[in-house]
Amino acid sequence: MARTKGTWGTVREVPRKGSGRYQASYIHGGVWGIQKGVRFTAPQTFESKGDAWAWIDRERRLIEKDEWTPPYERVLQERARAEAARQAAEAIPTIAAYGAQYAKRDDLSGNTRQRYAQLLTFYINGEPATMTRRGNIKGKTLVHHGIGDIKVTELTRAQVRDWWRGLPVKTREASSKQAYDLLRALMNAALEEELIDVNPVRIKDAASAKASRERDQDPLPFDILFRVADAMPAPWRLGVLLGGVLGLRSGEVRALQRRDFTLTGEVPLVKVYQSVKEDEGKLEIGPLKTARRGVSSRTVVIPAALVPDIKAHLRDHTQLGRTGLLFWRASDGKPVRSARWLKAFKKACNQVADELEAEAAKVTAKTGEPESDDSQRIRETLTAGGGYVFHGTRSTGLSWAYRVSGGNLKAVQDIGGLTSAKTLMGYQRNELSYRAEIANGSAARIGDN
Repeated sequence: MARTKGTWGTVREVPRKGSGRYQASYIHGGVWGIQKGVRFTAPQTFESKGDAWAWIDRERRLIEKDEWTPPYERVLQERARAEAARQAAEAIPTIAAYGAQYAKRDDLSGNTRQRYAQLLTFYINGEPATMTRRGNIKGKTLVHHGIGDIKVTELTRAQVRDWWRGLPVKTREASSKQAYDLLRALMNAALEEELIDVNPVRIKDAASAKASRERDQDPLPFDILFRVADAMPAPWRLGVLLGGVLGLRSGEVRALQRRDFTLTGEVPLVKVYQSVKEDEGKLEIGPLKTARRGVSSRTVVIPAALVPDIKAHLRDHTQLGRTGLLFWRASDGKPVRSARWLKAFKKACNQVADELEAEAAKVTAKTGEPESDDSQRIRETLTAGGGYVFHGTRSTGLSWAYRVSGGNLKAVQDIGGLTSAKTLMGYQRNELSYRAEIANGSAARIGDN
């Protein structure tokens, strides 16, 4: 259909029988009487004449506003923008991919990378267990709603809430909390990279969950600590005392060498600057876990009562030479692995618990008196929840340091090599026996009045 008088542009029916569609075009450019203009045709056909004329009107307004470009060029530009948007969308990583990249950072220790990979696989991505172990059932998932396939930019608070509710918090509180903390950390990284505007990982219930079962373990009375040490293999006995009296970590204890001790001066000392690292089956001695945060070493004063035990160990069980290890494997002379150390420690704890129970039974048989609450509480501490872990001895040492120092947090922080007040407060124990001492002290004062 040719344009009518007073109109600009042309609309005609597509010259194909039965098409029922319309084509729009117009002439633009050129100089009247000198140079003909160029006809520009719409890059698509229209279902009705009205749609075709509307397109022509829009073209006319673009010309009047001096915003016009050839229609086909605009189509190409739009296609390019759409393709760029598609590629950008595809470039946005999923939580699984972004988390895997986050877990491989160079500033993480090997153990931390390995733990992050486990949390991502089974708790965040929701992949099925690959073996039956520690409550895992091969082929079954630990969570109800895995979120690994969601893009980082599309994760919502509602999805995070559903994911958290599907975690095994009641049976695996520590791992669930660690998975939540990891998800929040990697989404904070996405926030810093400006991939997202707000971190959606904000669950109040998760904030009250405990990230580590080890920190829940009460300190041991010193007499029980020494009994556990005596129940260990003789070459490892001192390790329990170093953890429970000096507050050393398991890796720090197993990395100690003969040269780290100074026992000849007025104040016996041990320098702690190395730790055993286990990364993907490899065993090596490296810097402390706190070295990246500015605490690369610390010197701990040794109580005089512990010096004879240390001297005896250096004489009878330590490797020869200044760099000789205090605790080592007879098979290859390398440090003791964490799993083997913990197995022996838990066995010693169970042995002491059995001894306490047997002693209580003898008292009951002789006097008729039931087992004391203290004895029952200690046995529960040694065996409940899968057994006492070696990190509990560190809790013992730092909790007693807090008591003896009169609550001097800075002193306890220096002794333990702690990098933050938040971590320090985890070792400020308020166990029942300490509260009992406080209560007895208060009662004595009341009696004096």
